[in-house]
Amino acid sequence: MNFTARAVLAFFLMLVLLSAAAAIGAYRGFSGEKAQVELALNSLAGVLETRIEMGHNLLTVAKRHLSASDPMIQSVVNDLAELSGQAPLLDKARVNERFTLDADALLKALEASPGVQGDERDLGYVTGLLPRGLEQSAKWADAAQYNKAALEFNSRLKGQLNGRLAMLLGVREAELFTMGDSGI
Repeated sequence: MNFTARAVLAFFLMLVLLSAAAAIGAYRGFSGEKAQVELALNSLAGVLETRIEMGHNLLTVAKRHLSASDPMIQSVVNDLAELSGQAPLLDKARVNERFTLDADALLKALEASPGVQGDERDLGYVTGLLPRGLEQSAKWADAAQYNKAALEFNSRLKGQLNGRLAMLLGVREAELFTMGDSGI
């Protein structure tokens, strides 16, 4: 093997190693960033679990005063089933908004109910504890922090050459949890 052939082979090996190093670096870097975004998602999942618990508490009170087949109760039951299921974040965000409206409607109906008016304990739940808990968990579930982290990650992933390389190697964009038309 002469000098030129060895030089070409060495140059080719150098390119292969540089390409491998760039690919490994891109994959590890963006995988690590995505893991940080997923930590924020886990926090959001905990908030959704709290909302689901509050919804079940609302149903417990509602079923003491309304028929289980009442359309408002069925709406909340359906919302909670969808929030508990495996669905894309965008779908869960839509269900979360619907749940807020359905829960508010059920709370108003319960507050006006003669049965609740005659029961101090349930009246306290309907006028105090449940609305505050649902309102607070709705604020937590606005997901602004998670969406900000996900949008920044997605922007870097799509906007950088090594991000595109990471996408080719299997790193996917972070899902957004959008609320309404605002996107955040």
